[in-house]
Formats: sequence, structure tokens, C-alpha cells
Amino acid sequence: MRLATDGRQILAEKAVVYGWSEHIGLHALVSAANSLIAAGASDIGIGVRITYPPHSDKSKIYTMEKAIKKECRKRKIGFLESFIFENPLLAVPSVTVDGIAAVPEEDMRDGGCEEIGKIDISGQKKFAGKDIVLSKWVGMDGMLQAARERADMLSKRFTPAFMKQIMSYEKELSAGRELEMARGMGVSYLRQITQGGIFAALWELSKELGVGLELDMNRISILQETVEVCEYFGLNPYQLVSAGSFLFVTEEGDMLKEALLGEKIMASVIGRTTDGQGKIIRNGEDVRYIDRPAPDEIWKLHISEE
Repeated sequence: MRLATDGRQILAEKAVVYGWSEHIGLHALVSAANSLIAAGASDIGIGVRITYPPHSDKSKIYTMEKAIKKECRKRKIGFLESFIFENPLLAVPSVTVDGIAAVPEEDMRDGGCEEIGKIDISGQKKFAGKDIVLSKWVGMDGMLQAARERADMLSKRFTPAFMKQIMSYEKELSAGRELEMARGMGVSYLRQITQGGIFAALWELSKELGVGLELDMNRISILQETVEVCEYFGLNPYQLVSAGSFLFVTEEGDMLKEALLGEKIMASVIGRTTDGQGKIIRNGEDVRYIDRPAPDEIWKLHISEE
């Protein structure tokens, strides 16, 4: 969300996560901060709201807040306020991070906090016929959340080395260098992949830019660890929250991909925008169409608790 005022834009970004892990709130913090940075923000402040069901371990709830404060100090993000209260309607704790930043008009960038419908239809054709580049891997964020929430279950299935490898990807959640590189190479538009996974992000990209899509499923990067975790829990990784991963729309997809790979940032050209409305995704000989966004797959972990 944006509010224009006296040569500045006030940006606001919200992220919500659910879970019992003491570190689950970090996923909401990273998601909100990444989207604000993508829109041009540098000085960021956040507010936190943690709600929990009755009979929760209160010490663990307050540890969630402490973990967020610690990460804010590490990232030099202002911790503005927090509210912690019991909600008898909840079955699982909820952590909401509201990020806010003021950005001079000249520093504003498209993407991240872009409002649906903001782009004038007269300019939509300029977004057709461009490459779509994916950074990092789909479902990585959701994989990490699942590993935090179900560490005991996964540890019975996978080796300690495998579990350590999963958690090693935590550092990949933060975005920074890839955003600067993309903007320096003239990227037209960018979007973080958050709730609903890459399918939801592609749907919203198409809607905002007024373009169709032609995509190759086999080019969508996914970690083997994500595949294994998703198979174990019966989750669709393409509809799984993927904070830290971005979609870039650019005329020079291969050039951006090679530049990112050169900086050891995973990247792939997954398709192109088209002058139309169809959202086609090919998987070898099979063809399907991207549907409207569905609820994020990570919720299935908590629904199964009830």
C-alpha cells in the first residue's frame, strides 16, 4: 500500500505467518522487509502483533517477540511497537508484521508494494513480449517453515545432515543484491513470491500488467530438499509461500540470469509475457492454465492438527 505526501511515498507492507516455532515470526519479518526494499525503501520500521490460543506456553510466545527484536537489531530495522494477546478463536499462534517506510518520489521503484490496478491500461502493451526471470527457488520459505514446525517428525525420516542442509538455506530468505542488480539492468517490474506461491504470484503479475503468460514448468527452480519435505507432508511446492524469491520482467532475461548466476544467486528464465490474457504453463507435452490463487499450502500443516 502507498500514500503520496509532499514529495514522498509512504509504503506499508503486511505479512502474516502461523505456527508454534519460536522463530516463525522471522518469516513474516523477512517477507515484509523484502517487499519494502524492492519498492525502494532503505529505512524500515515494523510493528508486530502476536495472537495466541488459550493454554499456550506464554514463555514461548514472548520468545517469538524476542526473536523478531533480535533480527531487527541485526538488520537495522526499527522495532516500533508490539501487541501480544490471547484469542480464543485461534488454534495456532498468528504473527503479523506491519512494515512501513517513507521513500522520496525519485527513489520509488515498481514492484514489491505495487497496487493492483495502478498501471494504466494504455501502457500495458509495453509489458508484453518480455522475459520472466525467477530468482532463487520456489517453496524454499515454506520448506523452512515446515522444518521449524515439524522438526521432530522430519528428524525421524531424514538424517541430521539432511536437516542441517535444509536450515542452511535460511540465509537465502533475505533479498538485497539481486534487487539492486535487477534495477541496474533495467528490469521493468518485480514481485516477491509470497502467500500462494509462484502460481499466485504469476496470476497477480498477469493481472497487474495486463498481459498473458507462457511458461515452462521445467525451468522453475526448486530445491531437492523442498521436494522431499513437500512429498512427506503432501504439499504442492508451487502453491507454497516463497518469500526471498522474486519474479523479474525484463527484455534481457538471459543477461539478467547470467549476471545473477555470476554472483552465485540462483536464477532461471521461466517464460515470457504475451499480448493476451491466457496464462499457459507447459510441462513437456502437457499444457495447463494457471488458476486463481488458492490458499497457501503451508496452512495444511496446521489444519491437520485440528
